[in-house]
Amino acid sequence: MTTEMKNLEKVAERLKRAAKEGERVILFGDSDLDGITSVMMVKETIEFLGGATPSVYISDREKWGYGLSKEAVCSINENPPALIISLDCGISNFEGAKEAKRRGFELVIVDHHKTFPELPEASLILDPMQEGDEYPFKKMANGGIVYKLSEKMLGKDFSKTERRFLELATLATLADMVPRKEDNQRILEKGMGFLKDSSIFPLKVLKEVIGEDSFLEKMISLLNITSPYGNVNSAYLLLEAKEKSEAEKWIEKIKKENEERREEIKREEEKIVGEVSNEEMIIFKEGSFSAPLAGTLASRVIRKCKKPVFLYTKESGIARGSARVPSGQDAVDAMRHCKRYLQTFGGHPEAAGFILREENVNDFKKCLLEYFKDQEEESCRGEAS
Repeated sequence: MTTEMKNLEKVAERLKRAAKEGERVILFGDSDLDGITSVMMVKETIEFLGGATPSVYISDREKWGYGLSKEAVCSINENPPALIISLDCGISNFEGAKEAKRRGFELVIVDHHKTFPELPEASLILDPMQEGDEYPFKKMANGGIVYKLSEKMLGKDFSKTERRFLELATLATLADMVPRKEDNQRILEKGMGFLKDSSIFPLKVLKEVIGEDSFLEKMISLLNITSPYGNVNSAYLLLEAKEKSEAEKWIEKIKKENEERREEIKREEEKIVGEVSNEEMIIFKEGSFSAPLAGTLASRVIRKCKKPVFLYTKESGIARGSARVPSGQDAVDAMRHCKRYLQTFGGHPEAAGFILREENVNDFKKCLLEYFKDQEEESCRGEAS
């Protein structure tokens, strides 16, 4: 008998009941392609089952911080009772989960990020990283998990949406750069061929605009970081477009945003790398860049400098940032060690995000330095023995 993800059946049944009974459903997704495609698949699955069209909120990290934060929950312009489904975020949002419960919402979390010994207050959690989950493969994109969830919800009717959902899961898997093996490889083997002649209308239009050459790479580069528009963002609005003129409008907006973003990233990267000294154990810097660019910048800086990178911006007394660490180190564990200074944090071992009050920034840096110094000494002892 094949081992199933913990709570996969329970979450599928809960969402099916919500659709059948016409409950109000609120989908809250992370702002990258993994989060957006996860939202689209759950939304379309609920609609297929006859449920009312869910409300959609896409994370605005500049306004609300990381994931389903307390600020994000307070920004949901709906009154309970309603079911919030958090997608590609939520597993580290303890305060957001408490706020949802306080306001009278029911919360279901579908995530793939590293969990903590304690879990947020949610009625159900689907995350293969959680304790007690015996599913053998732990490194799927969230879109891959949602693909399985939709298959479980739709049963024999899944064949009617399978190609479209496979393309969306493939986008998520490529964009999130998860290991190309096991479940991920099976998704990619089927989905890559479909994406070359996509059944998703806006992607056909996008291909006409940017051309065949390296289409997938260009598409992911364009759509993985986009600007907020209302409660969603421009990538979501493009992928939901029904008319060619509407799709072309969003493509032009995204291309313009992307060009401006590339210039900003190049300028900030040169500045940060130019200020790094060999003596620094970690790169811990405040920047004047847009907050959503912190992750991309940190990824570029670590490729050049090969040491842990923590970049952040400050506004209204709050510091928001992203962390990247070399392979074999663990950014989430480092921040867990220093969690007394943080409001929230989470992500993957190699790539994570954090939020803290401005007055705690220096103490957070000192704590990180101690953590990485201890890690280095442990490594040296291990090599000596």
